[in-house]
Amino acid sequence: MATRAWPIAGKRAIRSTRAAGASSSRARARSRPAVARRDVRRRAWGTRTRRGERRERPGLDEGYYENLAYREESRGREGSADDGDACPLDLHASRASDFEAIMLVVGTTVGGGFLAMPYFAAPAGFVPAALVSAGAWAVLAASGLLVAETLVHTWARSSGRAVSLLSATNDYLGQKWGAMAAVSFFVLMNCTLVSQLAKCGQLASVFSNGAVSHVAGAAMTAGLIGFAAFSKSAAKINAVATVGIFASFAVICATGSTTLALNKLAFMNFAATLPALPGLFQLFTYGECLPTLVDMLRGDRERIRKVILLGTSVPLFMYVAWMIVALAQTGAWEGSNDLAQTMLESGGLLGNATAAVAITASVSTLIGGYLALSRFCADALKKKTVSGSKSVIALTLIPSLLFAFKGPEVYFSAIHFSGAVVVVILWGILPPLLSKSLWMREGKFHGQRKILVNVWTSIASVALFFGVKSVVAM
Repeated sequence: MATRAWPIAGKRAIRSTRAAGASSSRARARSRPAVARRDVRRRAWGTRTRRGERRERPGLDEGYYENLAYREESRGREGSADDGDACPLDLHASRASDFEAIMLVVGTTVGGGFLAMPYFAAPAGFVPAALVSAGAWAVLAASGLLVAETLVHTWARSSGRAVSLLSATNDYLGQKWGAMAAVSFFVLMNCTLVSQLAKCGQLASVFSNGAVSHVAGAAMTAGLIGFAAFSKSAAKINAVATVGIFASFAVICATGSTTLALNKLAFMNFAATLPALPGLFQLFTYGECLPTLVDMLRGDRERIRKVILLGTSVPLFMYVAWMIVALAQTGAWEGSNDLAQTMLESGGLLGNATAAVAITASVSTLIGGYLALSRFCADALKKKTVSGSKSVIALTLIPSLLFAFKGPEVYFSAIHFSGAVVVVILWGILPPLLSKSLWMREGKFHGQRKILVNVWTSIASVALFFGVKSVVAM
């Protein structure tokens, strides 16, 4: 009996070993998705803590975005046909500092439009223009926070790959709204670039005493700044240019304050604020840099909010101070139609400081504009890189340059058109609709949020109607 028991015991031992091995294999197989999901979550949200997100989204919806990110990455590992549609940008492989991010927002907001502020503010006077500026800051800061929230979620679902406003609009509002956002964004960015290139062409002609033509100046500017924008040093170059804006602006304030007549600031013409609204709102626009900002900060929501609020507050104080210096001047340029350009051409310390602000602000705006437009074109054309794609570079540089060749007069007309129509669509109508879709997915669209969306979209629609009317009347 004992001799027959050994084989049976051996078979049982073998079966037990096999069963244990199979159980271990199944356990390892079950653990792989959890590990992969955890890795995706880390890549999608960076090192930021999830505690705040868990407080905001309790219940079954907790893992919604991580699940989507995991499914997209799993589909990519299986050889999905969409694998070639990825659009990663290699410009921001690691997180940028808060300083670099704030400088991007400040530089994009201030930009070459800095010189246009007295032109739009003078007919209304200091007090009405300052009130409109404060309102524009508040609306566009809130708009940026709403858009950034949807961009962060879109960026997280794409496992950290580059996204643009087109991606977010397609995800949350569908392809029809996405098409409208795509056309509006492309037009807005080109209007911004056209105005800056036109101003740079004019400055090149002025500083060279006519030796460099407007066309040559605009072309050289596009080539040099385009090269800088597509390099990995773009953020640092932009930060240096923005610091140059601050330094030059400090000189303007120090020099211009010696020839002020503050009684001129008492002039008020509130009726003249309506024609100036599009231009003043356009001068506070910065939303084109939001996708780049989300990528620079790797989707860190808290840092993005802080950067938006700080980065937009600085231009508000700068513009108000610039209005005081410009509108209360008693120099030879008093009463000029284009006050800033007259100050610039007058020479002296104040004129040179104004020229320095114009140059550094244009550099910063062009870098931010080229970054935003190239990201958008890469996303729209499903390109994997920006710097290595000739079609993306061509769409980013050529259209705006051709329109800028028309002459210096397109500087103000481009600002007015974009502020009257395109800014209202992109940063007036789309943000509440994007947030509405996001809140509905999370089950949070109720109460005050419903009122906010309805009131915001109604006001923006009225503004769009009058904006189109003003453009047609030009």
